Order: sequence, then structure tokens, then C-alpha cells
Amino acid sequence: MKSLTTAPYPVKHAIRFVSQVHRRLPRVTGAMWAVGLWSGDTLCGVALVGHPVARLLCPEPSGGPWPPPYHRLEVVRVAVEEGHRNGCSMLYGACSRAARAMGARDLLTYTNEDEPGTSLRAAGWVPDEGLYGGGQVSRPSRPRRPRTDLEAQRRRRWWTPWSESAPTTKG
Repeated sequence: MKSLTTAPYPVKHAIRFVSQVHRRLPRVTGAMWAVGLWSGDTLCGVALVGHPVARLLCPEPSGGPWPPPYHRLEVVRVAVEEGHRNGCSMLYGACSRAARAMGARDLLTYTNEDEPGTSLRAAGWVPDEGLYGGGQVSRPSRPRRPRTDLEAQRRRRWWTPWSESAPTTKG
């Protein structure tokens, strides 16, 4: 088996890859940049990073530049073809290093509540307490399409250890 490497990858091609490979949520929105995972000359995985999907985690205008700088980023999707051990961990690590190098103060992502987060733990990410999401996103003033069971599932939030908002361990 060839060794795996990471490299920047175009967002539009990464979105296409996710639509073909991701087993749960093939649709992606809000991606700003992407990282590709390569086995030799063959693309075998991607990670997409963008602004946080949760509205309350997005930057607010503060009378400064518009749009405001995105100091908080989210890994919105990771997709790796079966059979590439440690591929997800490599992508999470690459996203963490790139976001930090670009001046991000926070980097977060989510896993479904039935996922153990093994790749995130291997990459050094820290889980938040509790579960998030799963509620109704539709409001009378802004109706939304019905959510699928997967979209409505509650999620665990994870932070990179360098994130300003990462939970601290007491001990």
C-alpha cells in the first residue's frame, strides 16, 4: 500500500468527491477551502473547511470590516474511501495545522452521536460536553425543507486543542 499524503484541493472538486463517497451526508454547503488525501497519484479522501454552520457560532459585524474575519472555522465534511487507514485522522490534522497557520482562533467539527470520534481523538481533538442540534430548523418567518433522520440526529462537538473555545480539562 502506498503512503498517504495531503495537499490543497479545489473546493468544487472536493464537493463532487463528497457527493460520491460520503455515506451519510453527501450534500455540502459553506466550504471555503479543501484538503485532498492522496495515495500516490490517486485521490482517496477530502476535507472541507468553512464558516460554522451554527448561526450563533458565526462572526457578528462589529462596525469593522465587512465581512468580518473568520477567526472561527468548522470542518464541515470529511470523506475517505474505504480501506485507507488513518486517512480521516490525517485530514483532520492537516485542517488543524492549516487553520492555525492562517490565524484561526477556533476550529471545530461535529460527529453524529453514534460515532466514537476515533479519528478525531487520534488527531488530538477535544470533545465538548453534551450533544447539539437535532431540533427543528424551520420557523414561521423562514420555512425550511423537512430534515432527514440523519440531519436531525444530535451531534457531539469537537475542538482542536489550540482552539480558544476548547474545553479545558480539570485535574
